Amino acid sequence: MLRAPRAKSSGRARVLGALWIVAGVALWNGFFDLYVSRGAREYGQKQAEFELGLGPQPSMTAVMANAKHDGVVMSTIWAVSVVAAGFATIKILKK
Repeated sequence: MLRAPRAKSSGRARVLGALWIVAGVALWNGFFDLYVSRGAREYGQKQAEFELGLGPQPSMTAVMANAKHDGVVMSTIWAVSVVAAGFATIKILKK
């Protein structure tokens, strides 16, 4: 049995796909910002501990590099997961 092409459905799927990608980008930026701000707070905590004689002098470069790495990894995991779930829902709804 032949099916007629679904032009409206295809256009709607493209719009939804684009919206999921935009949501993934926004999510990535939000998580990355969260991890970098945590890194700044961690540096402040370590610096305060150093000034009180409770620990070694922290390196801002090392603390922020670690925060940036963690931010990139976790942001990517979350963004890819959400966008993949969004695309899966689009594929399921197309059937």
